[in-house]
Amino acid sequence: GLGIMGREMAKNLLTTGHHLTVWNRNKDKCAELAKLGATVAPTITAVVSASDITFACVSTPSASHEIFFKKGGVLESLSPGKGYVDMSTVDANTAIAISEAATLKGAQFLEAPVSGSKKPAQDGQLVILAAGSSSLFHQATAAFDAMGKKTFFLGKVGSGANLKLVVNLMMGTVTTALCEGMALAKKAGVCQ
Repeated sequence: GLGIMGREMAKNLLTTGHHLTVWNRNKDKCAELAKLGATVAPTITAVVSASDITFACVSTPSASHEIFFKKGGVLESLSPGKGYVDMSTVDANTAIAISEAATLKGAQFLEAPVSGSKKPAQDGQLVILAAGSSSLFHQATAAFDAMGKKTFFLGKVGSGANLKLVVNLMMGTVTTALCEGMALAKKAGVCQ
């Protein structure tokens, strides 16, 4: 996906010298990357066929499931020696289902959700929470370095999704505590 996060991650791959073949459900989102040197593929299967490692970053678990399993999706073109890295924020069960299907085709899989928003994505400062194939993790290190400031390898598939949930919980808790503190300060008459 070449949305808010994926577009910026792809730009960082291009500016650090990686060859990139892109596809997006909305073809207009490919134009900017084509101007930067990316090859635009007509289909998902064309991307997978042209690539040793295919990266995906879409907005929801259902979108991740769809682009992988649908007719004409990633799974159709995976074969031994290929790698698939899903950088979407999905639940552990979705990551495990995709991993199992990829492995049955002889391919390698990594879940690699990211912590960060648009600005860290633009700046190549994401935190990447990878889990799955250690071999694929090592093959993808240069790409991860282009997109993030720190990458963790967490072992078995599902660990990345679960740690992302923990990170989001902690960030939400801190934000809530800040808001409560500001409300308490205001009620107490403390200048903010």
